[in-house]
Amino acid sequence: MSKRSFAIGDIHGCARTLRQLLKVLGLAKTDTLYLLGDYIDRGPDSRGVIETILRMQEEGFDLRPIYGNHEEMLLLAIRSSGVFELIEWLEQGGAATLKSYGVSQPQDIPRAHLDFLESLPLFRMTDGFVFVHAGLDFTIDDPFSAAGRTAMLWDRSGKVVPAKIGGRKVVSGHCTQTLDEIRKGLKNNHLRIDNGCVYPGLPGKGNLVALHLETGALIVQENIG
Repeated sequence: MSKRSFAIGDIHGCARTLRQLLKVLGLAKTDTLYLLGDYIDRGPDSRGVIETILRMQEEGFDLRPIYGNHEEMLLLAIRSSGVFELIEWLEQGGAATLKSYGVSQPQDIPRAHLDFLESLPLFRMTDGFVFVHAGLDFTIDDPFSAAGRTAMLWDRSGKVVPAKIGGRKVVSGHCTQTLDEIRKGLKNNHLRIDNGCVYPGLPGKGNLVALHLETGALIVQENIG
């Protein structure tokens, strides 16, 4: 079997759906899977998502996860001495994450899981693609510098200046798109593949989507969680 590469957008606690999509992909240890952040919050089983990722890495699968804004909100809630960051995270789906772990404070999430989140890079790059949670700030000379951190986690502009990233395309999640919007966007320099898995019932949304990077095919798994 030839080596394949895939990217999957925001999972948001939909562990059962993630596992089903991986089964559909028939992911092999010779394949590479890029995960675009936002593994936690909103959905019912954030713990299960992280456990699945860690287990597969331990088993030798080539998973390459990156950092999302929801991981950022969780870690800020832990590090902050005030309550604003904690309240904001809880209101953005953090309460569901605590429930999945059976704890009342984010500090009580298993240390191994927090260490994993803290270790995640803001972006990854191949010859043809940049993988980032949200987007890049092309108004600065180096979009990958510390000055571009906010854009990597929060950008919604969809703007790309290929010359600043070696002619690569950007692959991201963060901005929920309908399936039609995702398919149309595959012709662009910014490929957005978050279909809002955690929102079943919304028109055109509610699926976890994988992008086959070699063929441009979309593999769509409806939410089963």
